[in-house]
Amino acid sequence: MSVHAGWARSRVLVASAVGYQWFYNGANFVAFKVGGDAIPPIVLAAMRFGLAAALILPLALWRWRLRPAHASELASAAGLGLVMLLGSQTLALMGTHLLPAGVASVFGSSAPIFLALFSWAILRKPLGRREVCGIALGFTGLALMAYFTYTGGGFHPLGAALTLAASASWAAGSLWARRLRLPADPVVALATQLVTTALVLAIAGGTTGMFSRIDMSEVPASAWSALAFLVIASTLVGYTVFLAVNAQVSPTIANTFNYAAPVVALLLSALLLDERLTLPKLLSAGVALAGVTLMVRVSRKEE
Repeated sequence: MSVHAGWARSRVLVASAVGYQWFYNGANFVAFKVGGDAIPPIVLAAMRFGLAAALILPLALWRWRLRPAHASELASAAGLGLVMLLGSQTLALMGTHLLPAGVASVFGSSAPIFLALFSWAILRKPLGRREVCGIALGFTGLALMAYFTYTGGGFHPLGAALTLAASASWAAGSLWARRLRLPADPVVALATQLVTTALVLAIAGGTTGMFSRIDMSEVPASAWSALAFLVIASTLVGYTVFLAVNAQVSPTIANTFNYAAPVVALLLSALLLDERLTLPKLLSAGVALAGVTLMVRVSRKEE
């Protein structure tokens, strides 16, 4: 594991950051389900990133005066936000709306598999035997999960496709972020990503009439609680932690949540949403996560 500065030299702080990622990424899918079933997913995503942007923007503007960023750095941050927040998080929210939260979390855990595939296809990095086995195990587990969930009801192919696309987008963004020149101040970089994403989602929601079709007075308290979690615990705290670990520790360590978060999501969805933990579902998840774990371990050895 390579470290660069400050907190990243502390094993305790790195472990705490990674552990928090494991929890919030798993809980995300429960919040996606609770919030997305009460508020249209595009509207919920726009509210999530818009509120987060409003909260952080005053601090970002103050820090901008101390450490101004170049236009090219802001453009890079805006592009990264569209990939990571619009292309990944919003797609995952939309996919979870069509699937059980626990099932969506397993499909959403496949980022390390896409990391390996993108490294092979774009960076011309050869795939070793263990990587090929990891990819095969991962997709086999996902296929089994799709089959058993479909036969038991509650499975929607579009939901699976959206969560897989979200994982692919997250993997692409993780690789791209390491090669971008972003604003030196992380608060300015995060605010740029949030504002850009919120504006795009607001335009999409406004032009399609989604905002006018929802009565906020009828939104249940549970959905507001889910939104609060997504704004504070997930976006402002969680995404910042991910970006820090990804940049200062390693993309592989930053993406270890992919084999832990589904376990958290499956347990939370069973406790809070009454989603059944059947043996076929657990076995399918186990096969998929075994492939993800293998991919993470292989990638870590090569860093």
